[in-house]
Amino acid sequence: MRAFSMLGRRSIQYGVRSWNHQQQSALPVLAIQRLQSVQQRGFSTEEQPDDDSNNTTTEKLQRFEDANPERIRDIQVNPDGVGSQILPGNLVYKKYKFSGNTRKVPLELVHGYFWMMWDLRKTGHKTILSNDDLIPSDRAQLFPLLQGVKSLNNADADLPFFFVDSPLAKNVTLLSIAFRDSGFKSIPSWTEPFQEAFASDDGVGTLKLSVTERLSLYPFRGSLTRVMKKNTPEEEHNSTLVYFGTDVDDFRDVLRMHNIMTNYVFLIDSLGRIRFAGSGPATEDDVTKVIQFAKDLVKEEERPSRNSKRSKNRKR
Repeated sequence: MRAFSMLGRRSIQYGVRSWNHQQQSALPVLAIQRLQSVQQRGFSTEEQPDDDSNNTTTEKLQRFEDANPERIRDIQVNPDGVGSQILPGNLVYKKYKFSGNTRKVPLELVHGYFWMMWDLRKTGHKTILSNDDLIPSDRAQLFPLLQGVKSLNNADADLPFFFVDSPLAKNVTLLSIAFRDSGFKSIPSWTEPFQEAFASDDGVGTLKLSVTERLSLYPFRGSLTRVMKKNTPEEEHNSTLVYFGTDVDDFRDVLRMHNIMTNYVFLIDSLGRIRFAGSGPATEDDVTKVIQFAKDLVKEEERPSRNSKRSKNRKR
């Protein structure tokens, strides 16, 4: 009876997830309008007229319409982990011994409900591996859409808009994401050395995103936010983001964040594109890589401004 109820519950969850996926296949009209308005204010790859209004932003949005891609192709999933087997929709292939048939089935029916714990042990909390090289600009994909995000100061912080059109937007941003306390504990291993390395650079910053997807906690989101605000230094309230909701399956899948018991980090450029990804506690090698890649991005951002100054001098 217990097995039957478990299968029934999983079938219902799978049906709801499929319905949600269909509903999110197209961006909301308001989101599309906002994307277009931001794109109009930004630069394209072609040379723009020398207008003072264009100098108010450094965004060079090329494909902002790709705000909900299928999967970020340059994220390196750990081949030793379960995540390498997971298909969109939290499904995996299962081969039946007697019939020899292979079918897609819900993940938990194959690996059990506690697969995340032994997956962490097997991967050393690194369910996705750090990129060895900076993701090239011509391959980089936009960070996926997540609406309903707020800062601890209750300001709207929808992603990826926050990376490009908010007053706190930076040329380079290190974004850390955690779903549970176990993941939050590893975030300082990335952010503290990063902040120290760029303490004097206003164009480089860090963001932390807390994702709470448990339906039972949704009614208490106000209280939980107040507790988090109380436990967070005041100077970090604007850069600490929170999201409460249940429909984040597609968002997690795009970023390959299948295991919610660890943390994830992404290096974002001024266009809201992902240029580096990693997970788990940062090693010395991880810290060296992400700092060097951020420096490379800073230089990359400086090139267009130099070209703009040269074009101005020519016209004069």
